[in-house]
Amino acid sequence: MKTRFAIALLALAMLCASSLAQENTADDWYKKGRDLAKNGSYEEAVFAYNRAIELEPNNATFYTAIVPNLNMLALTTNNQSKRNESLETIDKALEIDPKNPVAWEQKGSMLSQMQRYNESLEAYDNAIENIDGYSQDAHSQTEFLSYTWTSKSISLWQLMRYNESLEAVDKAVQIDPAGNYDAWVFKGELLASLGRYNESLQAFEGAAATETASSQPEMSPLPWAAEGYVLMQMGRYEEADRIYQKIIDLNFTGEGADRSLAEAWRGRGDALARLGKYNESLQVFDIAIELNAENAPYAWTGKSDALKDAGRYDEAIRAYDLALELYPEYADAGIARAQKGRGDALTRQGKSDEALAAYEAAVKASDEAISAFNNATPIDRAVSFTFDPYPLDGEFWHNRAFALHSIGRNAEAEESSAKATEMGYRPKMVTAVAGSGPIVTEKMEMMPEAEETGPRR
Repeated sequence: MKTRFAIALLALAMLCASSLAQENTADDWYKKGRDLAKNGSYEEAVFAYNRAIELEPNNATFYTAIVPNLNMLALTTNNQSKRNESLETIDKALEIDPKNPVAWEQKGSMLSQMQRYNESLEAYDNAIENIDGYSQDAHSQTEFLSYTWTSKSISLWQLMRYNESLEAVDKAVQIDPAGNYDAWVFKGELLASLGRYNESLQAFEGAAATETASSQPEMSPLPWAAEGYVLMQMGRYEEADRIYQKIIDLNFTGEGADRSLAEAWRGRGDALARLGKYNESLQVFDIAIELNAENAPYAWTGKSDALKDAGRYDEAIRAYDLALELYPEYADAGIARAQKGRGDALTRQGKSDEALAAYEAAVKASDEAISAFNNATPIDRAVSFTFDPYPLDGEFWHNRAFALHSIGRNAEAEESSAKATEMGYRPKMVTAVAGSGPIVTEKMEMMPEAEETGPRR
């Protein structure tokens, strides 16, 4: 840390010496700040912009140029004072130029980060209304306007004004269809979160066709990965498999490549398992596990599900146990899925007591996941496909009823079975079980797989 600080001081000293020798103008300092910012030298960039302000204190552009650098310093150092300084700098720019669209957009962004969404909407509207005054080297007026509509859409979504949010993001993509990658992706995510899957697929295809996705290989797999998720939710497993294979075939490298590839391999594993191609699925999950340790518990759970569905229950239980050892404490949705699968495998082995313990752990983890989901902001729920509340489905409550009935806890079994029926669960092959309640269980050896409503998890 001391070495880094000394280097920063040396850079500032050299900057000062150079400026004195050349007697730089305010515009020279502004250009220096811009170059330093491009190189990631945010502290030195702030220094340069401040020198420009000293020479020309009534130029609002110099103030707005400082703000992104202060925000980056706040982000990298977790320094709240930098955020406060950023907001003060924006207000100073607006004091000088009340119609400055860049300052209004920056203020909207800061207010949104502070969860003051209604105020952020007012700021974004001011930016849009004063777009004719926009003049920046970094982006065109079209790009800036489209970006501002995207930001407005996010604030509207946070306020749960969903129709208005979609109208705003539609406006963003209409203004800059070839350039605004973020707007297309955000639109796809919002539509998917509303269950409008066919429209979301079109939006993700729009993202993949933008100039950003074409020119930046590391961005290319992101909309396809989202498209794969949506296809899985729709039960279109063969198409999902082809999408994940498309990502894998990119052979891209760089930061985050292993994680993206691991996610694609895991997606393929899930798709192949849904298609009943269990051996191929298991091989694919092994690749996902090897590629990225952070992804491993989720890949292990997918592998466990494939083993269970293939009837290899002992191997499945060992794999579930390994997944549960690897999950972090906060991964409630993943834990719920693993415990549910583990309970199903134990039930099929006739180990009802152990199965019930697993089911109770699944209920606890699922309740915690749902609570976290309900307490999350609307935008977090919409844009994070891994933020899965994992509500336990009808099949879970039906299987739990079977385990309870097998050890004579019939009253609890009937309650669990009634819940399965309420959720629309209908098994393929059933036998009546004595009792006054609506319990319907099945002989496990007779049941290869049961039908269920909604996408399988």
